[in-house]
Amino acid sequence: MRAARFRQALLRQTSLRPALAGLGLALSLGLATPAAAQQRPYLLWLDGAKLDVAQIIGLPPAQNSPEAKAEFEQVQQITLNRTPERERQAIADQRQALVNFLNGMDTNYVDNTHREVRLLFREAQVELSILLKSVNRLTNRQRPFQLWAKTRVKPCPGARPTGTSFPSAHAATAALYAELLKAAVPELSDKLDERVKSYDESRLVCGFHFPTDLVAGDKVGRAVAKALLADRAFKARFDETMPEIKVAFGVK
Repeated sequence: MRAARFRQALLRQTSLRPALAGLGLALSLGLATPAAAQQRPYLLWLDGAKLDVAQIIGLPPAQNSPEAKAEFEQVQQITLNRTPERERQAIADQRQALVNFLNGMDTNYVDNTHREVRLLFREAQVELSILLKSVNRLTNRQRPFQLWAKTRVKPCPGARPTGTSFPSAHAATAALYAELLKAAVPELSDKLDERVKSYDESRLVCGFHFPTDLVAGDKVGRAVAKALLADRAFKARFDETMPEIKVAFGVK
């Protein structure tokens, strides 16, 4: 019953594509900038009413349940055991951008060099973010470092994330990037999956998320990537950008 109400509320909150979508597509093809992409409030390629994000991610463990307590203890132990080197890596992974994701891999990608790749992936990330916002408004899970306990979770130094912990937007973004890149450079699939794993692990190392947050984020990120690649307009632009993606990764 709780899950059904959750999905119904999400569908009520999902907005239809406005008439300005055509203009948005024109901008994204030629004039869009990262700043403009961040401000886009509507879905450009996907239909939120057809992609049931609530059903994809499910619900987090109930507060004070045995599963929730076990997850907290797991994150608590991870943060207690983190080394200074791993902490630095986790801090470097805090920004959700293609260059930060790829910095954890051995690639030829150079930020601000492959413009079309950067813009396309940024637009795809915005599409994901809009879908996640409709879910985030319906969940209110505290992050590990926010919970009171005899031994509290110590977050990484620096900025701390706000908002609900479930699902993890970082995990969703990593999965989105990996699935899109696999479509262009399938020979790097194993390396991309390894990078997703380390990128997600950084969220545990910093005490910012629980494991189930990451699992849910990963599911929705992969689902959105699949939906984008099935969309004719996005796929056409993706195919146009594919040669540049291959160059960025040194793949013929």
